Amino acid sequence: MKKLLLVFMFFMHLGVFSQNVEIVVALKDYETNLPIEDASITVLNTNQGLVSNKDGIFKISLDKPSKIQISHASYKTIVVNSASLKLKENIIYMDRNTKTLEEVIITTKHPQEILKKLIENSSDKLTIPVNLKVYVREFFKKNDKYTSFNDGLLNFYIQGRPTNVKTDILVEQNRFYGLINDEIDESTLGYNLNDIIGNYYEFKYLEKVVEAYSKKKYDYEIKTFPNNQDYYIMNIRPLPNIEGYFPDFYIVYDYKKSIIIEINSSVLTERYEFKGVTDFLVIKGKIFNSVFNATYKYDGNKYYLASSKEEIGFKTTNKKKEEERIEVKNYLVTTNFSTKPVPYDKSDVYKEKSLFNKRNTILTNYWEFDSGLTPTEEEKQIIESLASKL
Repeated sequence: MKKLLLVFMFFMHLGVFSQNVEIVVALKDYETNLPIEDASITVLNTNQGLVSNKDGIFKISLDKPSKIQISHASYKTIVVNSASLKLKENIIYMDRNTKTLEEVIITTKHPQEILKKLIENSSDKLTIPVNLKVYVREFFKKNDKYTSFNDGLLNFYIQGRPTNVKTDILVEQNRFYGLINDEIDESTLGYNLNDIIGNYYEFKYLEKVVEAYSKKKYDYEIKTFPNNQDYYIMNIRPLPNIEGYFPDFYIVYDYKKSIIIEINSSVLTERYEFKGVTDFLVIKGKIFNSVFNATYKYDGNKYYLASSKEEIGFKTTNKKKEEERIEVKNYLVTTNFSTKPVPYDKSDVYKEKSLFNKRNTILTNYWEFDSGLTPTEEEKQIIESLASKL
């Protein structure tokens, strides 16, 4: 009888995990109880990647128990067992790690030379060829109103050399919502999918601060990173007496491995007036917002783009000579990666610049548990509102 009972319990246990278990987690600051945004979550058994949203929430579906690592630049890294997350919404508190003060690092080499070496070494260490399974999401605003939205699960097959990356894109699933006056608004064209991965893998956003002339326009400073003794921070700021459209940069890097971990860039409001026009695909306009962030993950064997977030806002003039405000927010989250070659037909490669031109292909509710970036309640309302206009 005991043997039968044990067998029954074994199959019951097997049956529980033969179906996916859906887990919802809210990350909060231990001291303030505020949500923690942009935490990096990794399912250690599978290397599946996620990012917490603005409300500190992430959702994940697992077919078997696993340890989940949660890390953030401002908090202590923690590892939890998925089997312990049994509530409808599990709250996890994270401790800040800011006991150590930043210290300025004095180097014999100019920081710009260190940055050049960092870019060169990071490019060499990036895992290529590789297949990144990426969730892509974009929101568009026109004159302060949301006008369209698209997202999708895409496979980026990255090949080539570190300084000349080639990417083939295959679309698994996608959505696009956004009709205005019964016509798709052409001003909603977003970031170029064919270029965006190349920009991150070739570190093109840092080109403007590694040129020789940049030493006369920027101040470079290296400091310790309070949350990780293996990391340094490089702050690059325009000199106060220099007029012009120059971004600030904040770069976190592993000085022992000489690789870049995170890049942040933004432009101070007072410098927007110096930017005449910018080309954003087919549109020209004056910028009033520009923010960029990219994080890279190194797991001991693989080094790859983990996530990115870009925002841009600019004023442009339409065909009626009316001024319009255009805003775009773009998110990328690498949910998984593989170095194994996957055969695919070249005719299936997506060559358009944006998912704007792709007919909706919805096989599952991928945005809930497979995207790696759970939509907030506010974002859900925006998406539903745009979808209802169809």
